[in-house]
Amino acid sequence: MTPRSILYLIAWLATVGAGVASSLFSTYLPMIVADIVGSTDRADIARVGSWAGAAFLLGWAFGAMGFGAMADRVGRKRALFIGSLTCALGILGTAFVTSIPMLVLVRIATGAGAGSILLLTAVMVSEAWATGDRAKMVGILINAFPGGMVVAGVIASMQPDFRVAYLMGSSMLVLPVAVWFLVPESAWWQRSGDLHAERHIARERLFSAEHRKDLVVGLTLFGTMLIGLWAVFVWAPTWVGTLGDAADAQRHRALTNVMLGIGSMLGGVLSGPLSNAIGRRKAAVAGYLGCIVLSLATFVPTQQPNTILFVLIFALATFIGINQGVLSGYIPELFPTLIRAAATGLCFNVGRFVTTATVFFIGVLVPMFGGYDNAIVTFALAYVVGLLALRNARETRGVMLPE
Repeated sequence: MTPRSILYLIAWLATVGAGVASSLFSTYLPMIVADIVGSTDRADIARVGSWAGAAFLLGWAFGAMGFGAMADRVGRKRALFIGSLTCALGILGTAFVTSIPMLVLVRIATGAGAGSILLLTAVMVSEAWATGDRAKMVGILINAFPGGMVVAGVIASMQPDFRVAYLMGSSMLVLPVAVWFLVPESAWWQRSGDLHAERHIARERLFSAEHRKDLVVGLTLFGTMLIGLWAVFVWAPTWVGTLGDAADAQRHRALTNVMLGIGSMLGGVLSGPLSNAIGRRKAAVAGYLGCIVLSLATFVPTQQPNTILFVLIFALATFIGINQGVLSGYIPELFPTLIRAAATGLCFNVGRFVTTATVFFIGVLVPMFGGYDNAIVTFALAYVVGLLALRNARETRGVMLPE
């Protein structure tokens, strides 16, 4: 295998691991609450889920932005090594939680590592295929994240004990070792050479007028996408588990995770060809419109856990995957090498502070919203804001990656 192929394989597997870290929790949430709180009450599940979900996303936001800045300073490889190690240790730590504060801490660490993986692998693949088909390669890479959701769903369908499941997930510890010994450093970062120290002293360059519009557009696009995405991915399995017979709740939660994962994978695969065929902006428009229509179709009517519901969840996840894949490839194309990781980190993660509030308040305010479904569809209105922001986005299809 070529060094570039090795990079891609390890980046793909690390992104699968981030997907497992992100979605395994929602599938086991009721069992985790029953174990550490001693309650199966719906209000307790929502309360603990809100704190843990918000902690994960808060860790994701701070961690990814910090690792992004680190990657611009010390290299992509070192930052990815530390980030993937942090994620793996967070997964391992979850197997040993005994209290809510401990759970919150390990979820912060897991989120920080998972967020760094999605950011740094997207940047490294964009740079490795700078003169090739960036959109296609990043789109395929992004579908590894929902692939982790499928893995989490399979684990949950076979293993009822969350501690054993998280011990299985901690096999991700092999990835930082692989990063350290097998992944090559980004040639684009290495070529930054003499300009590297100079431009990082002048840190305000990231916020200079020439990049300000792209930063605002990137922040808005990715932030609004994340609000809708995490409202669905965190709470839809819990919602589906409340429908139908209690005896089938775990199976329905696991199946929801699988549908979300497979749909998102398909969307990720489609995002690259679609983005190349009609351009980044039009592809993002298609993604946002699909998410809006299918959110309304899935969560507004009264539902039962049947074939129609799972098909709707699959279709919604497909458009979420398209949107995430398009934007994950598009945003790194907006910035030059010396600020690419930091700028992309900001765009990918500032919106997560709002997303953190979204995940927290959906759980806390479920009674006020009248159910998880109403809460999820309310926060899906963020897609409309993203759709409007595309009017100010510039097209990058066919444009060389800026140095």
